[in-house]
Formats: sequence, structure tokens, C-alpha cells
Amino acid sequence: MSERHIRQQRLPMIGDEGQAALTRARVAIVGVGATGSHLAELLGRAGVGTIRLIDRDVVELSNLPRQTLFTTADVEQVVPKAVAAAKALSAIDPGLHIEPQVKDLTADLAHELLADVDLVLDGTDNFPTRMVVNDWCVRAGVPFIYCGVVGIEGQLLVITAGGPCLRCYVPELPATGALPTCDTAGVLGPAVSLVSSLVAAEAIKLLVDSDASRPGEVFVIDAWGGTVRTIGLPRDPACPCCALGEHPFLDQASAAVPTELCGRDAIQLPASGAPVDLTLAAERLAPLGKVTAGPWLVRLDTDERRVLLFADGRVVVGNTRDVATARSIKARLLGD
Repeated sequence: MSERHIRQQRLPMIGDEGQAALTRARVAIVGVGATGSHLAELLGRAGVGTIRLIDRDVVELSNLPRQTLFTTADVEQVVPKAVAAAKALSAIDPGLHIEPQVKDLTADLAHELLADVDLVLDGTDNFPTRMVVNDWCVRAGVPFIYCGVVGIEGQLLVITAGGPCLRCYVPELPATGALPTCDTAGVLGPAVSLVSSLVAAEAIKLLVDSDASRPGEVFVIDAWGGTVRTIGLPRDPACPCCALGEHPFLDQASAAVPTELCGRDAIQLPASGAPVDLTLAAERLAPLGKVTAGPWLVRLDTDERRVLLFADGRVVVGNTRDVATARSIKARLLGD
């Protein structure tokens, strides 16, 4: 037995064979924020051999109360979440293979980012991305665990081949503003921990013994009330995705659009062309304010706002929730 995982290997449902399966496993976590960072740590400590961390954002001060793996130093150095989490996991277990991807998972990048994994876990904060992942996983036959936490409550759903998918539960993309978010309702840190622990347990079940997991049930966790209840979810025979084989979020996806980042008071403008030469960008922006440059992005701090320019061409404009304002600032600072 491995000394590192000896107590886990002694569990009869895992044992040597189960631990070996975890070592061979390849898991993608889409979004490395609250639930995503918890999941990455739990699975890394459990010995999942390869973990692909996909996240579009950087560590912010408001993340630290509920997002494990990150530190104040990550905030001050403007480290991308995927990179910060990868560094923390490698310190926990140098034997892990961690693949940080500082990218926004969109329809055109889904296959590139999710190919060759055994399981996909939801650490996102928005349904458009979840729908893309659901479409891709159902088409590819890769298990997917949906989860989300807002306020004091969280939910999770295990999605496997032949069972109900996310669109059986959420048939259409929720309208903007129709659901509470971390911005409007806040988030209780222990609720994140509870939901993430249950998701990690389901993930380990799938990786060591797929028959032990519980697809087709929505778990609803109330951290304040201390309750967990399940809702049976039958597969919808008219579900466009898992029943009829339609995957519009992949096949009919519109061009990338500006996005308001949850909890950030910021607008992300999608990449408009080729990758950016960050060294040249930093030189150009230097006269306009304080510039911090790194291998993943350039940060410009002015008296009014913070602007992030990523290597893939995305731009995040802070201190605004207005797309027109964000576009104007980008054009003024960086050109079209």
C-alpha cells in the first residue's frame, strides 16, 4: 500500500485496485473557484493522477473566504486561478500531474479542453458554460457532475450515459437575472465545503466503481438547516440533448459575447483575434498606469479601474457592469 493513501486504501470499497484506478484517472474541473478549488484539493489528496484545471479568471481578495488553495499572495501577484491551484496541488503531492488551462471554456474550445478525460466536474458559476459541457459530455459519453452553491444551499446531479442529463433538470437556459447569484444572494463558505465533499465522493465512486454512484438523483443540501434531500429525476424522453441527440450549445453556438463576471463588478470581453504579445502590450500600457506583467496576462491599474489582458486575447475591464463602457475602455487602451 502507498503510505500517502494507506488509510483510504484500507476502505473495502477502494482497496489497492481502486487506488490504482484513481492514479490512472484523468479528471477535468471546469471553473476553479469555490466548488472547483475544493474539488481539486479533495481529488488531488485522494490521489487522482491527472487533474486538468480550466478557469478564465484570476484570484481576487473576495475569493479567499471560500476558495481553498489560494492565498493573499496570489491576489497581490494577480495569479490566474488555474495556475495558483496547480501550484498548491503540486506542493501537496508532487506526484500529481496538473494541467492548468487559463482559458474560457466555450463551444469552440470544448473538445480541446475536455478531450481524453474520464470525468468532468462542474466548478462554474454560470449556466451557458454548463450547457456547453453537458452537450459535450453527453455526446462523448463522458460522465459529468453538475453542482452549484448560492446562499446557504447547494445542488448536485451525477450525469452518466443512459441517464438523465442537465437539460432534463434545466430544460432551457435560464434568463439573465432569473436566478440568484453569488453577487445577489452571497455564499456561505461551509455550504461550498459540504456540496464539494459530496461531489468529490460521487466522483471517487465513478472512478473506482461506476455502479456505486447515484445518477438520476438531484441532491439538495441546506447548510444552514443541516439537511440533505434527494429529488428523483427521470430521464425526459423528449430531452433534446440525451434523448433526441441534439446539442445546440455545441453545434449552434453563437460567437463569444461579453460576459459579466459573477462577484467581480467586471466585464469580460472575448478574444477577437490572434494571441497577444504580452511583452509589447505591457510596454504600450506602461505610460497609462501601474503595469504588472506575467506569462499569463498583463494587469493595468489606474485611478479608476483595473484592466486585465490575457495571452489568449480576452480582456477583463473592472469597475463596470456596462458592456458599452467596457468596449470603449478597451478600444481606448488597446485599440480594436
